[in-house]
Amino acid sequence: MNFFAEVTKNNIDDFLYKYDIIICKLRSSRIKAKQVAILEILFTQLENEILAIRNGPLGDIKGLISFFCPKRNVDAFKEKLFGIGYCNKFYLLDFEDESCKNNTDLRPGSPLVWKGCKFSINNYFIQDKNIYEEQSAHKREFKIVDFDGVTKSVFGYRGDGTELGRRALPVEDARCMVNLSFPHKNKRVIDPFAGAGGIIYEFKYINKDADMTSIDIDPVLKPGLEFYGSKHYVMNAGNVSFPADSFDSVVTEVPFVYEAVNDIIDVLKKINSSVSDEGVFVIMCEIDQADDIYDALAELNIYCLFTHEIDRKGTDVELSVWWKNRDLLPEIEEFITALKEIY
Repeated sequence: MNFFAEVTKNNIDDFLYKYDIIICKLRSSRIKAKQVAILEILFTQLENEILAIRNGPLGDIKGLISFFCPKRNVDAFKEKLFGIGYCNKFYLLDFEDESCKNNTDLRPGSPLVWKGCKFSINNYFIQDKNIYEEQSAHKREFKIVDFDGVTKSVFGYRGDGTELGRRALPVEDARCMVNLSFPHKNKRVIDPFAGAGGIIYEFKYINKDADMTSIDIDPVLKPGLEFYGSKHYVMNAGNVSFPADSFDSVVTEVPFVYEAVNDIIDVLKKINSSVSDEGVFVIMCEIDQADDIYDALAELNIYCLFTHEIDRKGTDVELSVWWKNRDLLPEIEEFITALKEIY
């Protein structure tokens, strides 16, 4: 199965006969993370048989990635764009309209011609900015237990301010991590370091039928995580015990404290026994923690599919994707290698 396409003047007509071209624009906050954005779109749209374009059109505009989508699947492609994390605007190229009209906010610096073919640009899907802002850790509703033991609603809860209590995962990161776990296929997910529930919240937003489990040692958070639809456990995740094959995926942002790395590793080892044989791990950690965590997962014979550094406003973190079954889509390894070489 191919995941990339390279277009020339000699083969462009063959592609345009079968496919439409969809352009995806990265959020300005993640404009340096093209590799992650491409992988997120690909995993979200895998059943739609899309192809990432190595040398796509509009190359003079920063922060764009492009895909071929079979014409029969263009409507299905659009259905999942509301939950994409790293891209928020999507455009459709029209090669039948050779008037070269640009009906979008894109501002190319060269004529609308690609491989000798003229095209026009139209809006395809634009995410709702208000929804994105309402879902941010700064604004969304959460429930906590106050000092009197009473449950109350709060808005913009971001943790207790300590090194271990920072809980402000950006919406784009939470959505992207969820999408990298195949949320419509892998519906049984656990977040062992749930915090204020950014991953839980976005998983339910992307797939309302997901079966969510969360763990956090802070009892203040229990009503909020249950409010987001998770079966929540107040405990140290290192003490947890679940039956085998309880989960399809582990999606988590670990505490960004190097001193916690051994505890993090113990938790991941413990939970691994409860993850299905085809399970997926999507982990965000601080750069200094990465080597230790990755070595531990490799010792468990979990395959590291992809890693990428993310700059979160001065906090250097790393996002990684791990598969328990290395035989799943073996062609993806070639795609990942090419992805890293191109972008």
